[in-house]
Amino acid sequence: MKDSRLIGTWRSDGRKTAKEIAARRDITVSKKVKLRRFFGKLEVRYTETRCYSRLGDYISVNRYIVVAKDPWSAAVVAFNPIAGKRIVHIHFEGDHYWITLGSGRMREFFKRTSPKSATTPKKRRNS
Repeated sequence: MKDSRLIGTWRSDGRKTAKEIAARRDITVSKKVKLRRFFGKLEVRYTETRCYSRLGDYISVNRYIVVAKDPWSAAVVAFNPIAGKRIVHIHFEGDHYWITLGSGRMREFFKRTSPKSATTPKKRRNS
């Protein structure tokens, strides 16, 4: 199974994720400040079978398969040589998606930075 909504490049949306963190009442203000520093740096690119993640100089390439999807989300199994198999539920909202982190009590948002297709036609200029 495939899901074309994933295809393309996405970047962690630090601002939108920070709003999520700010709304939490179970985290102290000082921890919120420290936590917000982690977001907005991760870039993820999906092809039909691979997920390329870049964080600074570190690049990870992992296989994934879509195991279920509906109009709002997709469930994928990611294969990581260190962490093993992992199920990730990706929720789509316009040009964003979000995933849950840790115990599922916090969300990280990602914003699309490139078109779904690498073959997007270029506009022609009339002379």
